[in-house]
Amino acid sequence: MIESSKQSGEIMEKQKLYARITNEYSLKILNWAIKKTGNRPDGEDLAQEVLLQIFMAVQRQKRIEKLENLIWKVAHYVWCNYARELSKSNFDALDESLSDATDFTRDPADNEALALELARMRRQIANLSYIQREAMILHYLDGLPIAEVAKKLGTTESAITWHLFDARKRIKKEFECMKDNNSHIYRPGKLALGGSGLMPPNPDTEKINESLIKQNICLLCYKDGKTIDELVEFTGIPKPYLEFDLDWLVKREFLSIIGRKYYTTFPIISKQHLQKRGAIYQSTRKKYIDRIIAYLWDNEQMIRAINFYGANFPTEKLMWSMIMMFTSYVSRNSELLLQLKKRDEREIRPDGGRYYIMAVDCSDDQNGFVNHEGWNEFYGICSDSCATNGEYDHYYWLGVYTFANKEYHPEIIKTYRDTQALLHKIYCSVIEPDFDINSLTSDEKEKLAEAVRDGLISKIGDRYQPNFVIMTPEQLSQLQMDVYAPLLAAITPTMQELAETFHEMHRTEFPKSCHGYINYHTYIDLWNFGIFTLMFAAGDGLLYLPKTPENGTPLTLVIIK
Repeated sequence: MIESSKQSGEIMEKQKLYARITNEYSLKILNWAIKKTGNRPDGEDLAQEVLLQIFMAVQRQKRIEKLENLIWKVAHYVWCNYARELSKSNFDALDESLSDATDFTRDPADNEALALELARMRRQIANLSYIQREAMILHYLDGLPIAEVAKKLGTTESAITWHLFDARKRIKKEFECMKDNNSHIYRPGKLALGGSGLMPPNPDTEKINESLIKQNICLLCYKDGKTIDELVEFTGIPKPYLEFDLDWLVKREFLSIIGRKYYTTFPIISKQHLQKRGAIYQSTRKKYIDRIIAYLWDNEQMIRAINFYGANFPTEKLMWSMIMMFTSYVSRNSELLLQLKKRDEREIRPDGGRYYIMAVDCSDDQNGFVNHEGWNEFYGICSDSCATNGEYDHYYWLGVYTFANKEYHPEIIKTYRDTQALLHKIYCSVIEPDFDINSLTSDEKEKLAEAVRDGLISKIGDRYQPNFVIMTPEQLSQLQMDVYAPLLAAITPTMQELAETFHEMHRTEFPKSCHGYINYHTYIDLWNFGIFTLMFAAGDGLLYLPKTPENGTPLTLVIIK
């Protein structure tokens, strides 16, 4: 009985000693280990091994005279073995005085990089076994000493020490891999989505633009498919949250599932992609762009002879409209582009729209090809639409371009037919010789005043002069037949060469899950030559450019009477 009591007393003394070691020396040992290894993950491994060996030494010895000497002697020998293992060479014995053991006060968690590593480790804890996960959470996240962790989990301190040590070993490999692969956790990408075609009032693309999680899922699943476990690893987002977004993206046809992996179904245009496309534009300038510019300027008098409203504009302003109208003509009349576009084959999307998804990777804050070459203040909309609306028939809005960095009359671009009809009546009426403002309704007068304020129309005395081209259907047909048709025929062989170049670029750049978009993006790239023709013509001093954005005027808006 006496012997039993003695053993119980020794056990109690050892338990007290374990608690003292944990409470007084754990942080000092950790800081010392990080200092020795130079990084936190290895430092934590070394510290766990030191603590384990200290506990084993305490268990073996019946009496401990100087606890601190024992601790740093053990730490010294563990470090020697650790270093020897790393280098595979012999180390000289270190000074057993351990004179450097006093510098333990610096908290490496203050270092941002080390704090980030610790945050990564926390996310990996979720994949451990129950007891290891709980031990890691209680000890590292909640800050409980090992003795309390053991009490809570109903086991011994030695067992907890072993579990902590094993847990660190288990997550180390994953932890190291994360350094290169999971930048999305702390540096998420940014994706901007739009559409080309018939967009519904509240398209699904806007819901992605409003959700950083959805954007990064699409980015991560673009080049290579990802399982949900891989997405958890790459994003650091718990499964329940990812499952909700993944289900939505699949149902709305932004992702597809092949096996256990998710794949993005639409192309994402990167900065590198835009640079490659720009290089193609530059390399073919003389064969294509310069040819368009030269032809239109050479036929300026033929264009003016059609005598539409705006035919007397200065050349530098008139040619804005002529270039973009030619681009629109090509898109509607080139057999090559019509074959590539295949507008009628676009299926209705789950949101009710019939459109192709247009997406740009904006992770590097780049906004596409328009914002370069000094065009940062340029604002453009391309809305190539025709409509009939009973009384107001055959009106045609080509687009609005301005350097004022604001949108003029969004009703012009959007499919608000009633509003379009109202604006169309006003714009076509004011150019008539017998126009009388009193013939307008109060709503029409308000829209006219708004157009004057926005610079769409200039008021000179009692006369109103739209700052854009207005044509009759007959004048448009003459322009197309006399000027545009011969030019299209002349550049068609070059367009065919360009189409093949762009097609091959997209085949290489786009993952297989997005190859259904190759033809349409080839069409877009050929259509965009209109924009680049404007840019190069402006760069050559042939087109109107405002001195300041505030002096910009709307350009290229064309209305068919």
